[in-house]
Amino acid sequence: MITENEKRKERDYLKTVLYILEKNLKKHKVNFDEANLNTNEQMKYMWREKVSDDIEREMLEDEIFNSQLLSESYEVNIKAEERMIESAYFARIDFDDGTSVEPIYIGIASLIDGNHFYVYDWRAPICSMFYDAEMGEASYKLPDGTEIKGNIVLKRQYVIKGDEIKEIFDTELQIVDSILQKMLSGNASVRMKNIVKTIQKEQNKIIRDSSADILVVQGPAGSGKTSVAMHRIAYLLYSKRDQINRSNVLIISPNDVFSSYISDVLPSIGEENVYQTTYRDYLRSFAGEFSVKGDMSDIYECLFTKNRSDVHFNSINLKFSSVYHHVMEQWIETKRNEILGVADVVVDGNLIMNKEFLQKYADTLNRQTSLIEQANMINQKIASHLSIKLSKEPKTKAKVIKSLKARVDNIKSSDMYRELYENEETFVNTIEKAYNELATPAANRLTILQLKEVFLYTKDLLSKNSLAYEDVMNYLLLKGRVQGFNPQNNIKHVVIDEAQDYTILQYDLLSQMFPKSSFTILGDTNQAIMPVVKYSNYDSIINVLSKDRAFVTSEMKYLAKTYRSTYEINTFAKALVADKLGYNQIERHGDKVRIVKDGKDFAKRKVFEDAIKQKRKYNSVAIIVKSEEELLQVKEKLVAAGMDRKFVFVTKSTADFDTKKVQIIPSYIAKGLEFDAVCVYNANADNFGKENSNLFYVCCTRALHKLSIYYTDKESPLLKRAIEEGKDVIEIGGEN
Repeated sequence: MITENEKRKERDYLKTVLYILEKNLKKHKVNFDEANLNTNEQMKYMWREKVSDDIEREMLEDEIFNSQLLSESYEVNIKAEERMIESAYFARIDFDDGTSVEPIYIGIASLIDGNHFYVYDWRAPICSMFYDAEMGEASYKLPDGTEIKGNIVLKRQYVIKGDEIKEIFDTELQIVDSILQKMLSGNASVRMKNIVKTIQKEQNKIIRDSSADILVVQGPAGSGKTSVAMHRIAYLLYSKRDQINRSNVLIISPNDVFSSYISDVLPSIGEENVYQTTYRDYLRSFAGEFSVKGDMSDIYECLFTKNRSDVHFNSINLKFSSVYHHVMEQWIETKRNEILGVADVVVDGNLIMNKEFLQKYADTLNRQTSLIEQANMINQKIASHLSIKLSKEPKTKAKVIKSLKARVDNIKSSDMYRELYENEETFVNTIEKAYNELATPAANRLTILQLKEVFLYTKDLLSKNSLAYEDVMNYLLLKGRVQGFNPQNNIKHVVIDEAQDYTILQYDLLSQMFPKSSFTILGDTNQAIMPVVKYSNYDSIINVLSKDRAFVTSEMKYLAKTYRSTYEINTFAKALVADKLGYNQIERHGDKVRIVKDGKDFAKRKVFEDAIKQKRKYNSVAIIVKSEEELLQVKEKLVAAGMDRKFVFVTKSTADFDTKKVQIIPSYIAKGLEFDAVCVYNANADNFGKENSNLFYVCCTRALHKLSIYYTDKESPLLKRAIEEGKDVIEIGGEN
């Protein structure tokens, strides 16, 4: 029990902290303005005086750069201090190291006045004990590995708003359950929130793991994978600040809506945002010689809709497969000798070098270098022989060398990819051969007719200087092997979310593009929604990212508990996928899952009426449809019924996450997001078959507090199974 005297001391301490915060904030604002003024004056001087002396110009540029860095540092401090004025700290541990007992107040950033720490940054080594340890014996490690042992004699948590301590708790456990439950019971926000106050022990171990070069995290929906990744970025920026800054970190997001959704996490815990991109946008920047038709959303649309193009569907299935990857590798190997120019070198009828000699030399070359680099090395070897054989014929020698250079300069990756689609019979035979070499089951093979259709479909696009999206990664593999991968050595850490939906080839490309980077990979095999990408584990991903890297360490971590949804929603969702991995859930109860047979009169459908009612209670409500095609059909009917103004329609072109109205959103865009209430639309047997169990699981696990599922005809077989296994948490029909 916290005494009134202790509460008074805590209020006094908060006043002291706020006084120092405001003093520091004022000072940093002045410093920020001075640094900006200094930068502007230096730039004006350089422009006004038209500095041409290289040494003086370089010195000025260095001064400007340093001033900008200083300005950025002050800006980060200012933003952190402004947030701390709103909530100065959230926890305290008293640690007895055997010589003294020191109170450690923990917040989103450090607050120092003189030599005294008033608040410790949550990422500081000593603060790890708050997340990992209970009362009693505890320890933490310094950056040099030294272990400091002692005892935690007090653990306290706060809810602070401005100058007022709203709540204060003492606990013997890791995190006070009531604070976690309160956070989980609240409404979802427009942006993902930080979890710095409630990081769990298993999450903290992942966040603070700085030893693994490749860290793979498997966890169920709602286990905090994305939050953990964001906090891990913040931790790495803090603990390795001499080696890495925000410009060295890249997040590869599944779509723009997701990027918008996570954009507030880092600023809310004291860091500036890092680079974010989608795989689509990143790859497009390297395939400039072609226009790219479609993106990942178009792939999902084709896979999930009825009115799809069969040839496009077959093209996706082929080109996302390991068979096509195998074909590309063989094609590159076939073209290698041609690119390297391994042939007899004959000048004026005289044999200068024979093919066998060049072949032996070519076999010694480093295959990690591009084929063009290898071709240039072959040319250098030929040139050295020409210097001897044609020493008395300098003009002839120069002419031959010029010809060799021109041949290499004229090599184009785009032409090589087109060559694969020059002859229909050769293409079909090549794929058939690959099927046989890889012992591909008959059910996974395209027929000869289907292969011919894919050939013509791709050839037609190439004739228009265009690539289908499913061709892009294969083309970039070819281009990288031929011309080089243009490695982005400035990127030192890459975060990949929804790892289960990327192919091995995509990981291969990422490894080549970011050779100096460590990786955080986040996935859930229960949420794998790409039918053509299947992982039973992540070993193959780790292997391809580790390939050709010396002394790389990798680690596989598991998050075994889900926090997002209520007990009822989780129990229902686990039945959908037969809980193949097995996970625990927090005991937070709510409404039963509603399964509703809806009417066929569109304007009177309960799904829309219920969603609008729920919006009056909850901050964010979503109607999740299977595809964008279905969304557009729904929108057209809502417009006709005069009901469309009550909804926001989220499509692949939507760039922001908006909760002002009920959102109608495709399943694959909703992945990674969360809503207070979810209504799953059209859960009919012909829309969500048994093959869609993971996709249906994704739809249902977006809900925090309330899940309702609607069908109009024959219900999905997935519902039948879930009803049988989770009947205690399900309500058939019923009021909203």
